[in-house]
Amino acid sequence: VAEQLEDTPKLLHRFLHTLFEKDPHLGAEYHNKQVELYALYEPVLLLNFLRSSNFYDLEEALKLCKTRKLYNEMVFILNRMGSASDALMIIIYKLQDVKRAIEFVESSNDDELWEVLIKHSLESKLFLSDLLGHVGDHYVDSLKLVTQIPEEKEIPNLKQKIINIFTDQQLQISVQEGCVGILESDCIKLHSSLVRKSRGAIPVDTFTQCCLCGRYVVGTLSPEAIYVYTDGRVAHRSCFRKSEASKAIERKAQEEAAAKTAALEAEAEDRSRREERRRRIGNANY
Repeated sequence: VAEQLEDTPKLLHRFLHTLFEKDPHLGAEYHNKQVELYALYEPVLLLNFLRSSNFYDLEEALKLCKTRKLYNEMVFILNRMGSASDALMIIIYKLQDVKRAIEFVESSNDDELWEVLIKHSLESKLFLSDLLGHVGDHYVDSLKLVTQIPEEKEIPNLKQKIINIFTDQQLQISVQEGCVGILESDCIKLHSSLVRKSRGAIPVDTFTQCCLCGRYVVGTLSPEAIYVYTDGRVAHRSCFRKSEASKAIERKAQEEAAAKTAALEAEAEDRSRREERRRRIGNANY
């Protein structure tokens, strides 16, 4: 069907769009074409397509978006290609969106991007002013930003912006301290509950079975001591000892196997070094 619609690109776009909405994997061979069609007929849907598909050429998509000045799409593609700093430049100089620039850097978890953002913000008085107006709502190193502002640079309402920054950050600190207090309280309550349950009695009756052999632990012909685990499991003493002995034997076997493997690896490495040494001596004599 797609081949028959190639002469009518708008119908082809509608067909491929419907197909993509049904299943993003259907028509994957046409996804490069779809990037062009979305950019031509429905640019508002292109970003969602780029996010949902893995079957288009990133370089070609970037060239197309650059030609058509689709900056939001360029930011996404560049970030997907690993060029986060280039994507940030688009946000700063093309979109001129301070809040988005901060959110982009925060989501990247890259300290170098903060340096890039601050450096380029200092070049623009308006962008720097907007940045100072938004950093209080985010986890930004405000001290680093403020100390790098040149003394001769004039920024509207600088005093009030700095006051707002530290007021907002003080609020963030208070919220964090409150969260830590709640977390500590919950930990204490849960620990107390765990201790209380671990001290509680564990019932053992005639229907209680040994967790190792499956036999009843009460009412047997030859009664013996039993071990009760803190999680409620019960075992005969003889079964418990056999289990511990088998675990010890298994641990010893594993240790011996590991030691044997290490010795073989060391021997192979030593043999390889000797052969390499002989080869070098032979080459030197030659």
